[in-house]
Amino acid sequence: MPGLKPFSRPLRTTQLFRPQVRLYASTKQDNRKSPFSRQEIEDDTTQDFRPPWVYRASGFLIYTTIPIAILYCVLVADYGDREHVFSPIRRWAQRHKESFLSLTPEETALAQREAATNAVTSGKEAS
Repeated sequence: MPGLKPFSRPLRTTQLFRPQVRLYASTKQDNRKSPFSRQEIEDDTTQDFRPPWVYRASGFLIYTTIPIAILYCVLVADYGDREHVFSPIRRWAQRHKESFLSLTPEETALAQREAATNAVTSGKEAS
C-alpha cells in the first residue's frame, strides 16, 4: 500500500488498547449553581461539631480498653472451679505474681535479723 510506512518496532498490546491521551479529573471546583445542587447540604454535613481532642481520646481509649478487657477475661473473670482454657495461663501468672511479691530465703533471713536487732535496740532504749 502506498503512503503507509512500516513500523520500525512492533507495537505492544498495551499500546494498541491504551489511549494515547490520558484524561485527568479537574481539580477546580464547579461554581455553577443549579436548583438541584446539594452543595449547601454537603457544606453543612462536612463540618464536624466535635473538637479534635475527641478523636485522640477515642483512639487512645480503643487501644487501651480492648487489651485491658482481654486481660481481664483471661486472668480475672470467674469461669467456675472446673478446668478451662485459661487455667494454664492463670497458673503461670499466679506463680510469677507470687515470686514477685514474696521474699527469697536470703531476704527473709535478713529481714528476721534486722527485726531482732531492732527489738534489742528498742528494748535497751526503753530501759
